[in-house]
Amino acid sequence: MNEHVDGRKLRFEHRRAEVLRAATEHALDHGLAGLSLRKVAQTVGVSHATLVHHFSTKDELVAEIVDLVLARSLALPDLADDDPEPLETIWQRATSDTGRRYIRLFTAITGHAMHDNPRLRDAVARSMRQRTALLAAGLVRHGCPEPEATALATSLLSTLRGLLVDLLVTADEERVRAAFEDLAAELDRRGAHWQPPARPPSPSATDEVRS
Repeated sequence: MNEHVDGRKLRFEHRRAEVLRAATEHALDHGLAGLSLRKVAQTVGVSHATLVHHFSTKDELVAEIVDLVLARSLALPDLADDDPEPLETIWQRATSDTGRRYIRLFTAITGHAMHDNPRLRDAVARSMRQRTALLAAGLVRHGCPEPEATALATSLLSTLRGLLVDLLVTADEERVRAAFEDLAAELDRRGAHWQPPARPPSPSATDEVRS
C-alpha cells in the first residue's frame, strides 16, 4: 500500500515540475501582469483542476516562478574557476536570447518587489545576496583581497543589471557594449595588482617531490 502511495506521489511531483517549467515559460513570454491560474492552464495545456492541485493559489505559483527565474538570472555557480574572462562569460550568457528572456522577467519581478509585496521583495533580496556572494567568492579566487570582494561584487552586479536594463529598453547594442567593455577594462586595471592565492600541490606532484 505504501509503495502505491509513494508511486503516485512521485508521478504527481514529476508532473508538478513539468507544469512549473511550462508556467515559467508562459511568464517569460507574457510577464507576470494579468497572470491567472486559468490562463496558465490554457497555455500549458492542463486542466484548471490540475494546476490547482499542484499550486493551490496564484500567489504560490508566482512565488515558485519567481524563485526559478531568479535562480537562473545571472547564473554563476558553474562558472569555471580558471575562466580567463569571467565577466565576459557572464555578459555573454545574460545577453544571449535565453539570457535576455530571464533578465527581462527578473527586471519586472524587481519592479513588482518594490511595491508592497513582501514575498517578492524577500525572494529578490535573497537572490541578490546569493549572486553577490558567488561573485565575491570568484573574485577572491582571482586574487581580490577578501575585505574588498563583497563591495566590488555588489558594484559589478549593480552595474551589470543597469546595463542590461538599458540594453533591453533601448536595444542600443553598440553603446551598451562599449560601456560594458569600459567596466571590464576597469576591473582588469584593478585586478592587475592582485595575487591569486596559491593552490595546494596535487597528490601526484607531492609524491614526485618525496621520491
